[in-house]
Amino acid sequence: NEGMFFIFDYETAQSFWMKNTLISLDIIFVNKENEIVKIHKNTETLSENSYPSGKPAIYVVEVVGGFTEKFGITEGDKIVWRRM
Repeated sequence: NEGMFFIFDYETAQSFWMKNTLISLDIIFVNKENEIVKIHKNTETLSENSYPSGKPAIYVVEVVGGFTEKFGITEGDKIVWRRM
């Protein structure tokens, strides 16, 4: 139930890779309207392949592979951010 949250200065096309990453991830790209624009599921570990957003994104969330499937998270869903 943990992940990494990336906040960029402005919305633009984003791309991530898995170099030096030992576990599979789901990479979630989110636009400024808090809409999920792309999910790459169960990414390949240690890969230098690019995982692009496909559309402009300002936020990226990385969670353990299978997380989005387990919780029914899909492209087009909205994310609500809460301060803890």
